[in-house]
Amino acid sequence: MVVKRQLSSPNDQRTSGLYRAILGLLMLSGIPAIGAVAESNTGDMVLSLDRALEMARLENPRIAIGRARRASAEGARVRARQGFSPRLTLDAYYLRLDTPLLDSIPSFKPGLPPVFVRRDFGAVEGNIASVELVQPLVNVGAWNAHRQAGRALEAAEHELRRNRQEVELAVIEAYFGAQTARRQVEAEHKGLDTARRALRQTEVGFEQELVAPVDVLSARTRVSEMQARVAAAEAQVVAAHAILHRVLGTDTDAELLLTDTIPRPRPPVHEAPLRHEVLSGRNDLQALEEGVEAAEYGVKRARAAWLPDLNLYARYDRVDASDPPGFNDTGWLVAVNLHWTPFAGFSQVGALTEAEAAQAETRAQLRALRQQAWAEARTEYATWKAEVEGWQSAGRGVDHAEGALALTEARYAEGLDDITALLRAQAEELAARTREIKARFDALVAAERYRLAVSGENAGGLP
Repeated sequence: MVVKRQLSSPNDQRTSGLYRAILGLLMLSGIPAIGAVAESNTGDMVLSLDRALEMARLENPRIAIGRARRASAEGARVRARQGFSPRLTLDAYYLRLDTPLLDSIPSFKPGLPPVFVRRDFGAVEGNIASVELVQPLVNVGAWNAHRQAGRALEAAEHELRRNRQEVELAVIEAYFGAQTARRQVEAEHKGLDTARRALRQTEVGFEQELVAPVDVLSARTRVSEMQARVAAAEAQVVAAHAILHRVLGTDTDAELLLTDTIPRPRPPVHEAPLRHEVLSGRNDLQALEEGVEAAEYGVKRARAAWLPDLNLYARYDRVDASDPPGFNDTGWLVAVNLHWTPFAGFSQVGALTEAEAAQAETRAQLRALRQQAWAEARTEYATWKAEVEGWQSAGRGVDHAEGALALTEARYAEGLDDITALLRAQAEELAARTREIKARFDALVAAERYRLAVSGENAGGLP
């Protein structure tokens, strides 16, 4: 009978007593509860999926980098206008000339008769102002440079849209990844409750001398294993929330309270993607197509270096000098300037070679990306179909595993099955539930990845 009392009283009583002792010490020392401290220091952030997407669009570093590159392309496009825009220059000078050459200068003093004297003029002061206007009339290279910068700006716009779409996919994966981790914690807790229920059942059977002591020990081992699994699952929740924080681009340490549950994945409702639809709808392809056009204008710009430039030149000058010598004068000039450099030390040839190489490289990149996009679209479509079918099969597997566990528990209570069969049924039920949780997440993400592979627009991946 002593053995029975030892087997039927696990370490829970000692743990409970230790917990009560620690709680009493906390109350006597006035230390607040841990949850209250965390809530007061960090606070909680209620976060829906739509709000998460808005935050990522504003704060995600990748999108911020894309906006900076677009602004840089806009600045380059504005700067390219200088080749055909007027250039106005204003110059103003104040002059002072003080030299011994202006001292003891012989001169005649007016009178009858005039007297020959020497005179010191001192420092000569004056002001000079000029206005210069240059208006390009013919500059083929400048026009091609402006068109090249315009295509580069369009490419930056498409690249920014693609970055936003990829970040949106990352937010969806991180958001529902955190929810999946939470569902896994719930499944592990349910498995722990099942293991504890089996432990109580074996302890009762042992007290009634219906089961062997090894059954109680095996049930306790299963409880310990499930407690470790619960701890590991809770750690995965922390890691998933950290990933979500990083994707959102936030620096806050607030606890995230996610409000949107994982929706039911939708099966494909249309046929496999068409090649022309895939190649015409993706922003990364459109960005490279604009890049190819920009490279073509770069080649035209390099060839235009052998063509002459024609400019209109106008200048106005005004000079005011002090007394002596005491004079002022104005002048203006209008001219047409022809600037032509037929040979510039092979720099024109080198620039053309570089431009043609950049054009060939961009075309090769576009061809490779088209092949990759078409392969991704077909692969992601097949993956989407397979993941949805796998999720549906996993859902049916959960129902079967739950039924098998209930039947095994009843048979064990009647003595028709041993503890090994019961523990195996518990493990299979938890494994089936875990597969369903993972399959649901994978099916949802597969739909979103297919949307990104086709065009990136909202094509109905989420309900």
